[in-house]
Amino acid sequence: MAFSSTRRQRGATYEIQRGYRRMIIPALVAVSVFAIVPLAGMFGLAFSDYHLIRGSEGRFGFHNFVRLISDGRLMGSVYVMAILSIFGVVAQVLIGTAVAVGLQKIVGRWRMGRVLFLVPYAVPHVAVALIWLSLFTPTLSPINAFFDIFGITVPSFLTTQNGAMFAIVVADTWTNFPFSMLIILAALQGISPDLDEAAALDGATRIKTFFYITLPLLMPALLMITLFRFIDSLKHFPMIFVITKGGPGRSTQATNFYAYVQTFQNSNVAYGAAIAVTLFLMAALISFYVAKLNQRVSS
Repeated sequence: MAFSSTRRQRGATYEIQRGYRRMIIPALVAVSVFAIVPLAGMFGLAFSDYHLIRGSEGRFGFHNFVRLISDGRLMGSVYVMAILSIFGVVAQVLIGTAVAVGLQKIVGRWRMGRVLFLVPYAVPHVAVALIWLSLFTPTLSPINAFFDIFGITVPSFLTTQNGAMFAIVVADTWTNFPFSMLIILAALQGISPDLDEAAALDGATRIKTFFYITLPLLMPALLMITLFRFIDSLKHFPMIFVITKGGPGRSTQATNFYAYVQTFQNSNVAYGAAIAVTLFLMAALISFYVAKLNQRVSS
């Protein structure tokens, strides 16, 4: 009897596992079609010499990656991407944390507040870029019109490199800080209020309690947010394309925008794919490092 019961249990476990395998088949097919196949195609193009106009001469190798090393415009685009990503991610994490801490006490009584702060995250990036383009354009901006009443001239941000990069960072921060806010708010609600009460009984101020108790407990969530936001910040293309179009001059051409220029403006598809592959590998290495760091902090 015991042997038969064990066989039935094993049979039931096997059927459950078969059911799980069947359930993940559609997901595997979707990932293969929409992620793995295009990625493999991009890697294949990166090692080719395909040109949108001239076609291909059948030459395969590392020549595109060798060209990357001596490409000064690529190095400049990496610098622009790093500046936009660092300032954007830092601003999003800081603002998201500040808003989350402010909403922590009232979120239970005023849930609409959380919804209102999530509205920018739900707006498509192209629409956000168009909104901020109008705000940073002197002839269209209501901010400039308001200051003109008092005879105050607001500088045109989009005519200088620093101003244009500032405009991109502001637009990207406005639309993406709610993601950081939501994750931090969830992490804050998972911290026991007994810790704050114990710290208050010991005479600790709210500032000391936050920096010595709350902030260390938030570090895994902060690292996770930083990872996701940094990877996503490598995709500044909509903001750059709509707000600055890589200008003034080439001063705001981030690496992904430079890949677009090489692929569609210069018709050099193979070299653009090589830039995209390099960007992908950079994101993968950063993700691996931050994941390891997150494991160390969590343990």
